[in-house]
Amino acid sequence: MTVPAIHPFRVEVPQAELDDLAARLRRALWPDELPATYGVTGDRVRGLAERWLDGFDWRAVEARLNALPQFTTEIDGETIHFLHVRSPRPDATPLVLTHGWPGSVLEYLDVVGPLTEPPAGQPAFHLVIPSLPGFGFSGPVRAAGWDRYRTARAWAELMARLGYDSYGAVGNDAGSMISPELGRIDGEHVVGVHVTQLFSFPSGDPAEFAGLSDADQAALAHLKWFQDEMFSFNLLHSQQPHTLAFALADSPLGLLAWNAQLFGEHLDADFVLANVALYWLTRTAGSAIRFYYEEAHCTEQPAGPTTTPTGLAMFKGDFQSIRRFAERDHANIVSWNSYDAGLPTGGPRDAAGHYAAHEATDLLVGDIRQFFAALSGRWPVLDEAHRALRQAVRGVTDWTLPTPCADWNVTQVFQHATCDQLGYAATLTGHGFPSENPFAPSGHLDGEPLSLLAPALIASAAAFAAVPADATEVPTPLPIGPLSAEVAIGACALDAAVHAWDIAVATGQPSPLSDELATALLAVAKQVAEPLRPFAYGPALPGADGPVGSLLRYLGRDPEWNA
Repeated sequence: MTVPAIHPFRVEVPQAELDDLAARLRRALWPDELPATYGVTGDRVRGLAERWLDGFDWRAVEARLNALPQFTTEIDGETIHFLHVRSPRPDATPLVLTHGWPGSVLEYLDVVGPLTEPPAGQPAFHLVIPSLPGFGFSGPVRAAGWDRYRTARAWAELMARLGYDSYGAVGNDAGSMISPELGRIDGEHVVGVHVTQLFSFPSGDPAEFAGLSDADQAALAHLKWFQDEMFSFNLLHSQQPHTLAFALADSPLGLLAWNAQLFGEHLDADFVLANVALYWLTRTAGSAIRFYYEEAHCTEQPAGPTTTPTGLAMFKGDFQSIRRFAERDHANIVSWNSYDAGLPTGGPRDAAGHYAAHEATDLLVGDIRQFFAALSGRWPVLDEAHRALRQAVRGVTDWTLPTPCADWNVTQVFQHATCDQLGYAATLTGHGFPSENPFAPSGHLDGEPLSLLAPALIASAAAFAAVPADATEVPTPLPIGPLSAEVAIGACALDAAVHAWDIAVATGQPSPLSDELATALLAVAKQVAEPLRPFAYGPALPGADGPVGSLLRYLGRDPEWNA
């Protein structure tokens, strides 16, 4: 199958369209003045409209976008627009950043520089910032069904098409719904999900409310107020988006008023106008709001919580997530931070901090850096052991072959190794314990192996990333009690590496173990193997065959094993 091409893109709005916009604003018809209790006020819309006509510079917005690499490609029948800004740092982590409504890719422009070219000592990132299907230069879409799940699948395809084997997902608003699903469907490649909201709500069970903190009670009260006073946009978008689309497509003043209801009054006018103008000039005001309709009518409901390591950075004034509910929907929350950015508020309807990438850039960038830095690179021995296990699993073509592990075949060794990684993570975090007995693997796989393995490896890496290097009492699932951080992590790595060798040798692959890894793991093995020999490792075998052979023989594995 031919992969659709990726084309360079520039924003070039004809002057005639800007002139038509100005003419429409000048001859706009205005409703009667009413108090704020009735909705967005005439004073606010008039002030924004006057700025749009006299002072706002769309060409400056164009220039800012065109200063960054932009592209389009076709995915699932639609044209997808995205910014792709690579860091000069070779160790940069790829991220896909997803916006919501009534925002756009413009809300992330302020983070591009700090994330791609950080100060020395800070992590760097390659950034992919797509326009949601039906939004801005990714629209208008004409096909139905572009909900969070279809969008997540499109993003997975986009990141694969760009050549990223491992990446993180960042989101705000709708992006905070799409990014966790991206972690779910592409768990083999998504190392972590960082969002500004976790939209988890009460299930209806009264027991869920018992013992909620005062802060959580306040969050619930604010949520109820928002639903009672501000939710009309959601209801209309979910039920009759096309009825509203006629007005939004014909009147820039109507579009300005409608979208401004979700842009805080404290925000600078040019940021609001840039986003509104983007919708107007791309004719996507109606197409964008259909996202709510697709969400309301979606029948796809994945079972169980997400398991990708998840981080939350929420801001005072915005939607306040409640951890009790969030942990029901997301089983691997490894970072939960709340910030007061000291932002001014323009009134009770003003959700200060909702556009954190623009309003509180330094705080959000710092949280993103901290979250992803904690997920990788702290413990190289564990990273290398995980790579060895992934490599071995990728090379399997026959899952029924016997292995050096007693009576277990390749499938059973794989299940045992996966459960062990989950066991280490669960012992550290208190959740996510394996559902299967690692010492009695079934030999039946309920899914694609790498998709089953990846969440387990990511979970153990994330759990150990939070362990201080000088910790002396790190809990593990081993029957030998707490261990120092270095030994506990080494034990987890030892488990992954040895089972990687078991799978590789059983399936005729070269050993995935390097001499350097084997040398490091032999030192760990000599501290943990003796108590484990009755059920994990056999008696040590005589002989020495270099670092890898020495490690295997010490653990009771014959380096020359064959079926």
